Amino acid sequence: MRSTLRVWSSVLSLLMVLGCLIGCDKSTEEATPKSVSELIGQDASFSLLRAAVQRANLSDALKATNLTVFAPNDDAFKAAGFADIAAVNNAPVAQLERIVKYHLFNGIVKSDAPQLATNTPVQSVEGGTAYISRISSGSATGVTINGARVVKADQEVANGIVHTIDRVLLPPATNILSALQADPANFSLVVAAINRVPQLTALLSATNSPNGPVTIFVPDNAAFTAAGSPYTSLAAINGATLTALTSLLSYHATNGLLFSDQLTAGQLSTLNPASARLTIAITNNAPTLKGNQNTSPATVKRADIITNNGLIHVVSQVLRP
Repeated sequence: MRSTLRVWSSVLSLLMVLGCLIGCDKSTEEATPKSVSELIGQDASFSLLRAAVQRANLSDALKATNLTVFAPNDDAFKAAGFADIAAVNNAPVAQLERIVKYHLFNGIVKSDAPQLATNTPVQSVEGGTAYISRISSGSATGVTINGARVVKADQEVANGIVHTIDRVLLPPATNILSALQADPANFSLVVAAINRVPQLTALLSATNSPNGPVTIFVPDNAAFTAAGSPYTSLAAINGATLTALTSLLSYHATNGLLFSDQLTAGQLSTLNPASARLTIAITNNAPTLKGNQNTSPATVKRADIITNNGLIHVVSQVLRP
């Protein structure tokens, strides 16, 4: 009898241990996000991204396999003009669908991937190209995408990986000139000036330029007005000489893609026919640009506006060669 009791006691003890192990395994499993969707759902810093995904009806898109997501946190959405969930829900569904899909990429991209270099192109689920760079400059290291910094990398889940970024990425506009034409309140004067220079018009409107993409530093209307004659009005710009406009506008452009985090202190070559250069400085971790004839440097008011043929940075002054 005592032998039977000892056997049952051992069996019960074994069952209790197994039960604990199973329960512990289940708890661990439940604590680990099973998918990108679950991670975003659990993280309080993604409340606005979560609202955008729901508004755009893209919850299922986050369940795809082998998915890499560059996920803007709430601060990134607020900086992009989405103050709260109500603002997200008031945005057009089609707009949010494009934005969310532009943050999704098929395949796993880790921050230490050996193929990552400067401006490594990757195609988003939305269809537009984004550019990933690994930064290594002194003590500053990390990964950026379209100039947005990865602030928390390599969050692995069952169906992919998530990188938290500090800026909302906007899908590329068709081309530089079209992007400027779409905002006449800010860029009507620079568009008028560009249209006076045939070579520059062709360069900034070409989808596949044989010379590759360009980066252009664009003074807005306020900057043109402050610059004085002959740039204060459409009539004045139309009366300026072609030589003067060519020299001025080409001084605002350079070959290649230069995101804001890739602007480093020193001299920057431009497309100016006389090979005039801009002077770049870094002040409070932000770039400034000074033309040869400017008395003070210009600041970058809006950075990293990507298009299919290049990159726009909006600057606070007209840069003079």
